[in-house]
Parts: sequence; C-alpha cells; structure tokens
Amino acid sequence: MDNLDNITLCLTIGKRPDELDETLTHLLARLPFKHIIAINDFGDEATNDVFKKHCPNGTLISLGYNLGHHRAIDYMYDKITTEYVFHCEDDWLFDGTPNIAQCLNLLNNNSNISCVAFRKIENFLYDPADQAQIKVIQSNDGDYVRVDHLHDEWHGYSFNPHLAKVSLWRQYAPFAKFKKERHISRHLRKQGLYMAFFKQGYCHHIGHDSVSNPPKSFWQKLKFW
Repeated sequence: MDNLDNITLCLTIGKRPDELDETLTHLLARLPFKHIIAINDFGDEATNDVFKKHCPNGTLISLGYNLGHHRAIDYMYDKITTEYVFHCEDDWLFDGTPNIAQCLNLLNNNSNISCVAFRKIENFLYDPADQAQIKVIQSNDGDYVRVDHLHDEWHGYSFNPHLAKVSLWRQYAPFAKFKKERHISRHLRKQGLYMAFFKQGYCHHIGHDSVSNPPKSFWQKLKFW
C-alpha cells in the first residue's frame, strides 16, 4: 500500500507476549507497514521474541533499563524518519482495516484534529444519554465522530491506536514533561485540538491489567475498569 510508505508503526510493548502476538497478527495482515519501531520498556525476552517473529525487519528498542512510559515514547519517536506515525499498544485487536487515505485527508485538511483514532466508540461503554450526544461530523474528507464534549480532559490526545503527524509530537515534546496521559490530552485541548473517531471503529481493547501498575485486588480491578 503506497500510503503506508510515509507512516511508521510505533508500538509500546512489554510483559504481554500473547496479546502482542494477537495484535500484530491481525494488524499486519491488514496493514503491511514497511517502517516499524517498538520499544519494550520492560525488557522481557518473551515479548521481544514475538516482535521479532512478526517484524524481522523492524527496529526493536530494549534498553535493559526502564525509562517510564512517556520517556520511552519520546525515545522511540525520536527514531522516526517518516511524516506520520501509527501509534499502537500491545493489546488491541483489529477486526477491520483502517481507511488510511481518509485519515491522511482528515489530518492534512483539518488543523484542529490532533490524531485520528481507531478505537471503537462502543468500546468506551457510554451510557444511553452520552451515546445520544455523540457528534457525527460530515466532511468532504470523510465523515468522522467527535466525543470530546463528553469529557473535560480526554479526547484531545490518547495513546490508544491512532494516526498522527510526527510534527504534533515535535511541537509538544517531550511527552515526558506531562505526568499522565490525560495531562497531554488536557494540554492539547487547551490549544483547540481534538481527536477524530470513526463511527465504525476498527479495533477494541483486549488487555486486562496495566503492566506498569497492575490492580492488586478485586475492588482495585473494578475501579481500574
């Protein structure tokens, strides 16, 4: 696919080899990226082996010490040589093929769109009242969905699977200066930026506990979800 030539697939991976195997099996069957970089900030060999199996020509960063999530992304993004980044984590199942051409049109012709996200809207588990407020935006570049008005902090940016310009990261880098993911989202929203979703999404979350801060008890797990 010619429109993948200028896109780098970037993955944060570690301690979830089975989920990574499922993620890459489905994603690469649909989008055969030429440029792939992954960073394993946990350094486990089982995960590294899965990446090497699926991406023998990809770049694997496994430093042997922990940077922390945002610093690891900064380290990885600094290696990108393409104009766009397809960001993904190691626990997402793609059961559809993202329309990359439409994503590029949306990014290039709408300066307020920070990134085009692939997560299914129903994966957010909105209640009926919120579902009724989801905005479908009709555009010459393709229809998309906005949900930023449903939350004060989120949907300005996310590390969930998305396509973005690398220049967005360069403008707001380093991500490490933000303590949490929602702080990046909140900052970008203050600049008037928002995420675009598809009414028919392309992936859903298959992960469970966070590998960096796993819940210890049933009640913590319930709160985590």
